[in-house]
Amino acid sequence: MTTLLHVTLTPDQRSLLTAIAQPWIETGEWPLWANVQHEFDMRGQDSDAVFHSLPRMGNEAPFASGYGYTAPMRAPIDPGHRVRLTVAGASRLPKGRMAVGEPFMRTLRHMIDLYTSRPILTDKVPTVILRSGELAAALPDLQPWFVKALPDLLSYEPAISTGGAHLGDGSWEREVTRSVLQFRGMHTVEEYIEKTCEIVAANATQYAPTVVEEVAVAEPSRGAYVDVDLMAELETVAATTRWKVHKLIALCQGLNDAYVAGNPYACAAMIRSILDHIPPVFGHTDFKHVASQHVFTMKRNDKTHAQKLAAFKDIADDVMHRPIGHTVPRISMDDIPEPIRLNAVLNEMVVMLPKTAPPTT
Repeated sequence: MTTLLHVTLTPDQRSLLTAIAQPWIETGEWPLWANVQHEFDMRGQDSDAVFHSLPRMGNEAPFASGYGYTAPMRAPIDPGHRVRLTVAGASRLPKGRMAVGEPFMRTLRHMIDLYTSRPILTDKVPTVILRSGELAAALPDLQPWFVKALPDLLSYEPAISTGGAHLGDGSWEREVTRSVLQFRGMHTVEEYIEKTCEIVAANATQYAPTVVEEVAVAEPSRGAYVDVDLMAELETVAATTRWKVHKLIALCQGLNDAYVAGNPYACAAMIRSILDHIPPVFGHTDFKHVASQHVFTMKRNDKTHAQKLAAFKDIADDVMHRPIGHTVPRISMDDIPEPIRLNAVLNEMVVMLPKTAPPTT
């Protein structure tokens, strides 16, 4: 099943997500569509067309059978309406993953704990309530703006959306239902998004069984594996760092070409080459040591990505070193790691490049 994690965003789509996320991260308020439009107008771009090109899964209605990077808005979008990202949309941006993805997962685990510890009553089913003040006390590291904005964010997460109320003193309450148990045992925002997409796809099938193919996410034309913005950052940092990143850029370009062409053997070989090439920037000689020992900026999420890539080296070794024989080795594009994993590690490397230098010989 194609999910929102597997879609390669265009530069314009990524720019739109950034334009929506930035004001929210800075102030806790979603931007008016008119302000987003103006930003794109100044660049001669059609923000409405970009908005409606963003991928969605499932149906527009009922609510629980649709999900995308933004809260749904029908064309034409009213300039006075506020436009919102979902957890999936915010998590496609480095700042969004840090400001939203990890705090959201900590909050979700707290909600699961609240529900599983509810009292057992003989005469009624107890109502479990998440309260802003209690959340802030239980998770004191959460930013105040995130706690304030959380009910609005939860409203557009179809698998766990519930009712609630804003109180007169600025606090809020939100009902926690059994739906949160679907995410028990999950630690990363990618796991949450995958599960939400799975739930949405199942709901879409239930409500429109005769048009399953129409409501599923259309298979996008395969774009770049290494994000185009990340490639631009690598090329920019090449002019200032003492590390020579020219081979890395060439390997990434070769990987992108192989990925677009749908060549799994070339993709596997290129990914293996990149993983063998970059460990010295992290102070190691082998990528398995990077995955196990490096302290990533996004500690849990990016470490998980690195560990998955380290495990992939077995498949890559098989691709590169298995000799010809009587059997036909088979590998498909489904065996290639999701682009988000290598992009996360390369993004961390971009952060590291100005801070370190090659060892002297």
